[in-house]
Amino acid sequence: MPKQLVRKSIFAAGLIAVLASCINKGEGISLIKNTRFEVGETYIYDYGDARYEVKILTDSTLNWQCVFGEEKGRQETDRFHQKEMEGNNLFVTWAEADGIGVSQIIDFDKSLVKSYLLIDKKIELTEAKISKK
Repeated sequence: MPKQLVRKSIFAAGLIAVLASCINKGEGISLIKNTRFEVGETYIYDYGDARYEVKILTDSTLNWQCVFGEEKGRQETDRFHQKEMEGNNLFVTWAEADGIGVSQIIDFDKSLVKSYLLIDKKIELTEAKISKK
């Protein structure tokens, strides 16, 4: 699998990635009743074979870092946009420096992130568990 595709798969499975019972106290985001990323909070995206921490720096800037998996140590700060959706859901999107487009639908009730990655004009879907650090 090409390195770029693996990175995108692992991240999508970003970030938007960041969950599971093995993270911190196993707290699920379903405890959150608002549908926006909160400034200062860090979210864990857990794809199983990779884990990412996504820290919300401002209302429009986040930093993601791979803390487990093939891309461990890779990180980036990006501008993002978020839009509240029906229920306890959130749409988040950003573009990475290497041109990868990330679009995510986060279901806080199910502690699930569905990431759609635009890589070289192809769309790839990955899923991760999400939790709050």
